[in-house]
Amino acid sequence: MLPQPFRKFAAPLLAKAADGHLAQVMGGAAMVMGIRIAGAAITLLSQVLLARWMGAFEYGIFAYVWVWVIILGILAPMGFGTSTLRFVPDYRVNAKWRRLAGILEASWRMVALFGLVAAALGLAALGLLHDLVAPYYLLPLAVALFCVPVFALTDTLEGTARAFGWVNLAYLPAYIVRPLGIVVIGGLLYLALGELTGLVAVGGAFVAALLTLGGQRLLLQRRIARTIPKAKPFRHTRHWIVASLPLVLTEGLYLALLNCDIVLLGAFVDPDHVGVYFAATRIVNLITFIYFAVAALAVPKFAELHAKGDRAGLQSFVHDIIQWIFWPTLAAAAFILVFGNFALGLFGRDFSAGYPLLAVLMLGFIARASTGPIEYLLNMTGNQNVTAFAYGSAAALNIALNLLLIPRFGLEGAAAATAMSLIFASIWLFIAVRRRLGISAFVLAFARADARETDRT
Repeated sequence: MLPQPFRKFAAPLLAKAADGHLAQVMGGAAMVMGIRIAGAAITLLSQVLLARWMGAFEYGIFAYVWVWVIILGILAPMGFGTSTLRFVPDYRVNAKWRRLAGILEASWRMVALFGLVAAALGLAALGLLHDLVAPYYLLPLAVALFCVPVFALTDTLEGTARAFGWVNLAYLPAYIVRPLGIVVIGGLLYLALGELTGLVAVGGAFVAALLTLGGQRLLLQRRIARTIPKAKPFRHTRHWIVASLPLVLTEGLYLALLNCDIVLLGAFVDPDHVGVYFAATRIVNLITFIYFAVAALAVPKFAELHAKGDRAGLQSFVHDIIQWIFWPTLAAAAFILVFGNFALGLFGRDFSAGYPLLAVLMLGFIARASTGPIEYLLNMTGNQNVTAFAYGSAAALNIALNLLLIPRFGLEGAAAATAMSLIFASIWLFIAVRRRLGISAFVLAFARADARETDRT
């Protein structure tokens, strides 16, 4: 039985979950959450094993380099991984089969090109600036850059599968298959070589990512061929690029917001400290799978309700989504605080020093959960520039705070900078949604739409 404080929130939500838009989202979200829970367990296990096989120093090298792969790999698609969520449902509903075929073809080809360009530019920059990079990072970074186009294409395929509502095909490759492949290949290399360095681990991760991409691409192509009529692609490339660019700016700024702490730590502390911090962030990130699971299925509904002009329905839907995100996230945060020290100890003896970071980092993610996925709400209603500006300001604040706090407080300073920046971004986005859409996006807000007209530009 639920504790009394939660009953008044849970009872109406459980009743609403039986039908309507929320039922569709929660049914799919349950599957996404299952995948995310399994993926989180596999990812955590893989990171624990890699840390034990490599030790804190080499694991810190791998962690630092892999953060760069994540940043560049999500930036390289230039927003196409997200814009497909907007265009594919529209083209399917309106039977615009030629445009649908066009964006599916264009997203793959253009992201492949963007990824290769990003990798080439990265290698060139690494060659020019090699004197400024610590020697132990040089070769791992060079190998990691080859992962960027692979990571970018996987991210784009995930967005395409999500747009069709194919949850398993969207999330299993990136959150189950790839991390499992990384740890399996890493384990085999460890057994064969007797040791596992950061460089070798990055090479193994590249092979795992490439195999995952190939399998996902093949399965997705077959399923699309069985689902939509065959049509000659109509290329509306300029329109798609214009719509996608603000999204990549938003995604890039959000990535900067979440990852600049690790990037800047690499300039101030040794890799073993980076490894401790990265391990703490992996544990804290476990609470975000709830946010991710519910938001993943809610995003197309935001676009659908907005397109219908159903503002009251959109307000009610947003309110319910926030409830389903915040309270489970709060419970998960309490659970991790209780068992966080034990979880860090699994990485190795030196990693328990990261326990104080858990509570600090969680404050930012709890604040984000209290307003729900409102960045997606703004993006799906044509207000992506507002989201970009909010995340840009928060990212700039995070960089400034990191530069100020890391030299004085070390890892705790980095954690505090990230938490404060996430809180700042959540407040900004809440105000933007209220002003632009007339919607109150907060866990304790009433589920009613503002009666006044709002600026939707």
